[in-house]
Amino acid sequence: MFKKVSDLLGQKSYSNGPTSKYSGGYKKSQPRPSEFFDFLTLIARWPEVVGEKLAKATVPLKNQNKTLTILTNHSGYSQSLSMMEETIKGKIFAIFPDLRGRINRLNFIVSTQHFDKQRADLLQRASVHKSEVVKKKENHTLHPQSPLYKKLKSEALEQFADLDDELREQMVSLYIQNKSKEDH
Repeated sequence: MFKKVSDLLGQKSYSNGPTSKYSGGYKKSQPRPSEFFDFLTLIARWPEVVGEKLAKATVPLKNQNKTLTILTNHSGYSQSLSMMEETIKGKIFAIFPDLRGRINRLNFIVSTQHFDKQRADLLQRASVHKSEVVKKKENHTLHPQSPLYKKLKSEALEQFADLDDELREQMVSLYIQNKSKEDH
């Protein structure tokens, strides 16, 4: 009653496990599902391949014609990675043995716009977060005429009655701030 997608397309099915090999029914130009998985995993594990610093300024973009294309933020990163090409390929093959033979060389594309857009997005998220923190802080500020403020001030004045005026004023302020945070 239910058919596999491969049956609907008139193609043979195959296992997509990590040790599966190419089986008949597909043209060489057609990617296998494991190729997609490997590439997505490569993107996710890119910091393990090139290190945290370089991973922040580079990302694998595509693997086509046995050439892994890497998007970089600056030409200096492209140059650094090109000098480490054999080391990078070795690390990739150590983590992803199925990619051996599917990547013969590295190619680099420099696009600061991509990274600038990502940076702008992060800055926007940070400003939204900052405004939420400011709103929360404003919500915790008590007005001097509010009943809660008056109550907390009288409690503080009783507790710090034996201090001199300047120190008592500071302690009352701290007491009100701490108690208002506890209540909210």
